[in-house]
Amino acid sequence: MTNKTFRRPTAWLLVAALAVFSLAAVACADSSTNEEAGANSDSPSIGAPGSGGTSSGSGKAVVASGYDAPAIEPIAIGAPTGYGFGSTYNAQVGATNSGIWVTGQGTLEIPADVAQVSIGVESRETTVSDARQNAAEAMDSVLEAIKENGVSEDDIVTTNFNIYPQTIWVEVSDSLGRHSEPRITGYTVSNTVQVTVRDIDNLSPVVDTAATAGGDLIRINSIQFTVDDSSVYGEQIRQMAAAEALAKADVYARAMGVTLGPLVYLTEIGSSVPMASSAPQAEFAAMDGAFKSSPISSGDVNLSVTVQAVFAIGG
Repeated sequence: MTNKTFRRPTAWLLVAALAVFSLAAVACADSSTNEEAGANSDSPSIGAPGSGGTSSGSGKAVVASGYDAPAIEPIAIGAPTGYGFGSTYNAQVGATNSGIWVTGQGTLEIPADVAQVSIGVESRETTVSDARQNAAEAMDSVLEAIKENGVSEDDIVTTNFNIYPQTIWVEVSDSLGRHSEPRITGYTVSNTVQVTVRDIDNLSPVVDTAATAGGDLIRINSIQFTVDDSSVYGEQIRQMAAAEALAKADVYARAMGVTLGPLVYLTEIGSSVPMASSAPQAEFAAMDGAFKSSPISSGDVNLSVTVQAVFAIGG
């Protein structure tokens, strides 16, 4: 009886201690939950656009990503995108696409003083050797006639020489059945030269004598006109292009109510010496026992230069 009385109070003390520890653990969990709820009460909802950012308790701005920051860098109005060197300008000058961007073009019409004639011969025979022999004889006659009209041998350049077969398709029957296959019936030899005629007034005689010497094998492919030395006009054309660019920039500056600043960038986009083309027919008409000269008109060619300029905005 004495032992039972001594052990019962000890068991009740252990049960009470366990209950106290359990209550303390529950209280700590509730306190942590309340603190997290208080911290999240100032945060914006996911996906909600921020208006310049909201301030948290720590004083830092919170911005909703994807709303306040632009997706791409804005491009200034007038920045050239067609020429593809805006990024080059930024890298070289170290500036943004700002300022007044303009283009200027200078063009001159110059009387042609040089003609380039493509002259060829073409022979068709049943064998390669015959076709080549006829073409060679015809071309020799053509070149001699051209040289006799004052054309230098240095101004005669071979641009094309071809030997190729002439074929027809025939229907055959063999172990594979009936089908079509090519059959060679002959060969064609063509030889083409480019002749530079530096005396325009001598162009018609050169073409006529070449056509006479080549006979039925002659081919006058094309005639192009240009100027012998376009560099002598380069400075004048570039000054015209720069002046036009400056005039355009001044118009835009006055229209927008700003002051035109200094030139910060200029590039030459392209220059060209186009050739005026002509394809006269070397037709001959009997007139008092002589051939009529082929009428050929040279006309003018256009020389052009285009520049792009960037001017700063003064204010």
